[in-house]
Amino acid sequence: MEKKKKIILISVIAIVILLIIAGIVWYLIGNNKNSDTTLYSNETSNINKIYDTLQTKENFSFKLTLDDNNYMYYAKSNNMAYTDTVYNGKQSKYIIKDGNSYLVDDETKASYTYLNNQTKLNMVINQLEEIKKLDYKKGKEKINGKNYYYEEYSGVTNFAMGDFTKDGQDVKTRIYYDGDEIVYMKTIEGEKQETLKVEISYDVNQSLFQIPENYKKY
Repeated sequence: MEKKKKIILISVIAIVILLIIAGIVWYLIGNNKNSDTTLYSNETSNINKIYDTLQTKENFSFKLTLDDNNYMYYAKSNNMAYTDTVYNGKQSKYIIKDGNSYLVDDETKASYTYLNNQTKLNMVINQLEEIKKLDYKKGKEKINGKNYYYEEYSGVTNFAMGDFTKDGQDVKTRIYYDGDEIVYMKTIEGEKQETLKVEISYDVNQSLFQIPENYKKY
């Protein structure tokens, strides 16, 4: 009889221990799941702070680089802007001022005027404004041997140079920071990834906004 009671007691204790272990495992899994899926408010994002900073600057430049054959350089000074984009080795340059856009071709020494066109004037600000309205996830990732904190935005391809599904549900952009400064942007869609180096400066060469006098004008 005593032996039977001991067996029952041991069985009960074993069941209680298993239930406790199961509870702990469930709690940890639940916490990990929540941490992976937590969305943070756009109001607290670094991209929001950077957007606000750029809005107050009379002069700034923003450069994205994949490699020597793929990059985008944008500079703004008051009501003027300049873009220099190289995609697969092919270059296109625009100067935006006086309410017009000018396509500048250094190879043929010519410029082409697009009247009443300022589409690219606030290009970077507008792209950041779209992103800063969104909620995001946080994370850390190592790039080139260094860990960076990032903010991840779903359905965003604003700064991608390659071909991604625009605003697709499976596409996302990670923005990496060193302190408060953006250092990389990565666009991800399935197995496809594109990592761009980011450089922001507040020193802009004013000669960028001048079309050489010897260029033919069309």
